[in-house]
Amino acid sequence: MQVIEEDITKFHVHSHFLPILEEKSRGTKKYAKVVSNLPFNVSTEVVKQILPMGDVFSVMVLMLQDEAALRLANASIQTPEYRPINVFVNFYSEPEYKFKVERANFFPQPTVDGGVIRFKIKDAGEYPPVSSNKSFFSMVNSAFNGKRKMLRKSLQHLYSSADIEAALTNIGLPPTVSSPSVHPSSLAH
Repeated sequence: MQVIEEDITKFHVHSHFLPILEEKSRGTKKYAKVVSNLPFNVSTEVVKQILPMGDVFSVMVLMLQDEAALRLANASIQTPEYRPINVFVNFYSEPEYKFKVERANFFPQPTVDGGVIRFKIKDAGEYPPVSSNKSFFSMVNSAFNGKRKMLRKSLQHLYSSADIEAALTNIGLPPTVSSPSVHPSSLAH
């Protein structure tokens, strides 16, 4: 086991981890694991950085603000808590909320409770089938940015109205459906 103490937001993960993993692998694919008590202000940035690295990491266990951990693991598609970060998290991992850590367990005591979340990070072959991850997430962000607008209008800068209407019809939704009441990954196929 090797522990690396670095600022993950400034650390070049691939150049440091891949040589170590290849050296230890001896022909068998090895993965690193991330365990961290993150400062709450960088948690989303770190999640977005690590989850797409299924070639390096297999699991990430984080202590986050409890509310954020719950939202990442449990947000339902049909709730206002469901956001683009949830699509991202579910695309690249299988999140599982583990437990709450009361604020009284910290010193100095923060104003919020902590929550532990475990992400089982997917290999690239387990990702939903999309033609381009970058285009897919651009579409997801556009769909969510146009809240309460017709999805067709929110996405018109990316796709033609005819393509959007055909995709909506293909998944059984009317062309007048509003964003984000449709799950964005349904449109990726």
